[in-house]
This record gives sequence, C-alpha cells and structure tokens, in this order.
Amino acid sequence: MNYPKQRREFTISEISRACGVSRKTLIRMEECGFLTPYRVNPDTGYRYYDAHNASEVGQFLLLQTLGLSRAEITDCYYNTRDMKDFLQEQKERLSRMQRVLEELEIRSSKTSRPMSSFLDLPEIVCYCAEKKLSSPEDGELFHYTVHEECIAKGYRLLGQEPIFAFSSDDYRSGIYGNQEATTTTACIPVAESVNDDPNLRVFPATRAFSMLAYGDYSVIHDMCLQFWKEIDARGIRPTGPVRFIGVVAPYVGKHIKKDNFCYRMVAPI
Repeated sequence: MNYPKQRREFTISEISRACGVSRKTLIRMEECGFLTPYRVNPDTGYRYYDAHNASEVGQFLLLQTLGLSRAEITDCYYNTRDMKDFLQEQKERLSRMQRVLEELEIRSSKTSRPMSSFLDLPEIVCYCAEKKLSSPEDGELFHYTVHEECIAKGYRLLGQEPIFAFSSDDYRSGIYGNQEATTTTACIPVAESVNDDPNLRVFPATRAFSMLAYGDYSVIHDMCLQFWKEIDARGIRPTGPVRFIGVVAPYVGKHIKKDNFCYRMVAPI
C-alpha cells in the first residue's frame, strides 16, 4: 500500500473519538498485541496514531461482533492460530444464531404461515428415553420427567441446544393426529457423558430442512402435514429421524400464553 510521505499523526483522544472507542479500549488493544501506535514519544510516552491504525481498530470492532475475546481477535487478525477448529466453532455459533433469530422473528410477527429454511445442526449427545404417547399434554409431562431423570443422574445439560423428540412414524400423519398412542423418544442434549449410559445417543452434525410454526397446539397437526408435503415436493430424503422441537411451549416457557408458542420440525438431510 502506498502512504503519503508525510503522514498525519493523531493523539489518543483524536483516534478514540474518530473510532468511537474509549482511550482505555485502545490501550487494551495494544496490551493484547493487536494495535501498535504509529509512534510513541520516547520522552513523554505519548502515543500517536495514523489512519492505518484507525482501520485496524475498525477490524477489531468487526471481529468483536463474533463474540471473541481480545486474544482471539488478535490471533485471528494476524493468523497466528490453527483456524480449522475455530472456524467450525464459529459456523456452529452462526447456525445457532440463525435458528434463534428465525424463532424470534416468527413470534414477533405472529404469522400463521409456517417458515421453512435449511440449517446446519452440530453434533450433539442426548439422554434419550421412549414412551407411547397420545397427546401433546402427555408429551409435555414425559419430557419433564425425562429432563428430571437426566439432571438426577448428574449430567451437565447443553442448554443452548433445544430439547426435542422423534416418533416412530416421523410425524407423517401429524403429531398425535390419529388419536392413537405413538412411540415417542424424548431427547435431552447434554454437554458430556458421565458413564456408558445406554440412554445416551449421538446425533451427528448434519445439514437439515426445517419448518417453523407459531400458535397454540392446534397448529401442530397442519404444520406436520405441510412439512412432509414440502419434503416430498423438494425430493428430500431424511437421513435420520425427524425431530419435533417445542421451542416455546408450556414446558420450556411456562409463563408464556398458549397462543404465543413456537414449534420447529427438523429433517436431517
């Protein structure tokens, strides 16, 4: 890059004002090895910055939006670490954020029209138990009981991943639509296993087709039917059990009114 022969120098107050950060933040950027002032007066210790430093501060703020620490930002910017694992972690974080924003959007808009999308799901380990159920209320009680059992066994819960279920018929006829008991498996994501518990099951990382719906329990049946209609129309063949997630429902949002619930169907592909 070509620079002017005589660059303008800016004081720490000027550069902090221009970049919208505090003087203390600039000092911390320097302490972690990210920012080097253009010049430091050896007699007074005063720091002087140039326009290039201002651009570096902008890059720091951009990387900070990923939720990285100062040390991580420095490593990424100067490419001083193996980026493979780091990038995978950030992609999983981005996918998780996509899911949360979709859920907030449909609850905010209160739309009755289901939203479909494609997602990347991380590998997770779940504590699983199955039972024959015939209504959403039965499912709610069953999930609560399995959740209690998981905690009692000493598992550390993976709270950022939702509790979900899958059924023997993949909800093709709509959830509990035929009024007959359906074998349902409740899955509680856990951060780590404590032993060789036969109730543990690994769900591999996968790309997935998803549908999101909003409303009380009455919308679930039509959502299931629409979900499978779209899957068949797109020629999608699920590679694993279809997951039903009560993102916000009585069990996971007991203080939320029933007409403000949110549900997601997920098919690994």
